[in-house]
Amino acid sequence: MPQKKQALPPFIPVDPSSKKLLLLSGLFICCVMIANIVATKIVTFGFTSATVAILFYPFTYVIADTVSEVWGKHVAQRMVWLGLAANVIMVTLFTIAVKLPGAAFYEGQAAFETVLLGVPRIVLASVIAYAISQNLDIYMFLGLRKRTHGRHLWLRNNVSTMVSQLIDTAIFTCIAFIGRVPGSEIGKIIGTEYGIKIVLCIILTPLVYALVAWARSNSIQEGIHHDHAA
Repeated sequence: MPQKKQALPPFIPVDPSSKKLLLLSGLFICCVMIANIVATKIVTFGFTSATVAILFYPFTYVIADTVSEVWGKHVAQRMVWLGLAANVIMVTLFTIAVKLPGAAFYEGQAAFETVLLGVPRIVLASVIAYAISQNLDIYMFLGLRKRTHGRHLWLRNNVSTMVSQLIDTAIFTCIAFIGRVPGSEIGKIIGTEYGIKIVLCIILTPLVYALVAWARSNSIQEGIHHDHAA
């Protein structure tokens, strides 16, 4: 007798709001990982020097503030911890890739090690600075959101990001570069990076407004529940 075909289990539907959150979370993790990889390179910005990561890391605060504003504290914190887990996995896989013996004809082992084995210390510095500053950013952002009754997005975005970036820059630079960069340059790197981050924070404020508007579009019609308790 022919066997009766068993029905396949249905796929779980994903609502548009969840798709937007997935996209933002992916971009957040991408920016964090790229910033950690390229942070080993110090470049000259005309009059001074700073890590090239400074061009990418500020976008993590834009996304974190957007997620905090739209989905609340718990979702934003999950995204931050997911970013940390992704970096730990990255360092582990980098270490395995470096330690595996190269082929006899492979000539790029030294350069490969120089770039990828510099990442663990950068990631350690980033993890400590990141865990403190990103959670501080979420805490301050939502605290100001409550105090201003949801008004003045620009205020809570800039204040929380500027304070958090100062903490992040000081912790990260000290852990990542003490012993590798002359002490006289550490203070210059912190001052330079923080100054550039302040400028980028102000420039990127309209992007926060655009992302929040995009993330909230259609959410009222869908009856999406927001975490007002955060």
